[in-house]
Parts: sequence; C-alpha cells; structure tokens
Amino acid sequence: MLERWIGWIHQDPATWIMGVLIGQVVLFLLLLIGWIRLSLQKRRWRKLSRYFQQTDSISGLLESGEMDAEQLLLYLKRIDQTLASLKGRMGLVRYNAIGESATDMSFSLAMLDEQGNGVVISSLFNRHNPSYIYAKPIVEGESSYPLSSEERQAIHRALNGNQDGDTTVLTGKKVNDGK
Repeated sequence: MLERWIGWIHQDPATWIMGVLIGQVVLFLLLLIGWIRLSLQKRRWRKLSRYFQQTDSISGLLESGEMDAEQLLLYLKRIDQTLASLKGRMGLVRYNAIGESATDMSFSLAMLDEQGNGVVISSLFNRHNPSYIYAKPIVEGESSYPLSSEERQAIHRALNGNQDGDTTVLTGKKVNDGK
C-alpha cells in the first residue's frame, strides 16, 4: 500500500504538491478561525472585567447596554460548566491491607470532579516485600475495573463530602473542632 502511494507521488508530483498546498490553506483557515474566535472571547472578557471594576452588580451590566441578558446568561453557563469540571473532590481511606503490624500505611485516594469522573489510586504497603500502587479510572462514580471496599469508600467520601454533618475530612478521623 505504501509503495503504491510512493509510486503515485513519483508519477504525478504536481498533483501531490497541489494537495499539500490545499492542505496548508485549510490549516491556515482553521488557524485564522481559531484566532478570530479567541480575539472575540478576549474582547468580551475585557469588556466584562472592565465593567466589574466599575460596578459590583450584574444588573448594572444589563442596564449599561454593553451586554444583553441572553449573552450574559450564555457566558455565565459556560463559566459554570468549566468550573464544575475543574472543581475537585477527594476522598481518602487509610487502612491496614496486609494484616501485619504495619499500621494504616495502605490507602485509597479518590480524586473526582463534580460529575464523578476521575481516578482512584490505591497503595498497598508491605513492610517486607515491594509495595504496590494501582490506579483505576472512574466514570460517573463507577469503574470498569473491580473495586475494593476501601476504594468504594474513598469514592463515596469524594462524592458525598461532609453532607452528613460529620467533620471527617480525608482520613476518616474526627477533627477536634474545640467542642
């Protein structure tokens, strides 16, 4: 197959060169479109940030006429979606995986976003032999790989946080809050 392509290039180099030039033009147009979209986004951002330096309310922005309600709503939705994917949730469970007097040196750490996507990392500590580290992908709170009970507990802690009023932070131990 490759020999056929090389033979075609040698037989008709003008067509090949024309194809490369057309490809470069298409890439240039895509670059130009990206640059235009980026400059428009920068202009909107400058306008919005300049306005918020002058006033502290969204209603004032709408009244100024610089941005209508629909534009502002779309912009805020995009910001909300971006922040939701960036906001991280973590849950850590420490445990004794080997059963010897190793204390709680093994752990499972779940690092997820708002949608429950991310990774769970487990480290199994062994005092006398090599320790092992595993990473499993998590999609919507579940993994395509089998999960241990500690990994499930770490995922549960990452997704639910402190909703039960518990002061458990990451290690499962109560934080002394002075009460």
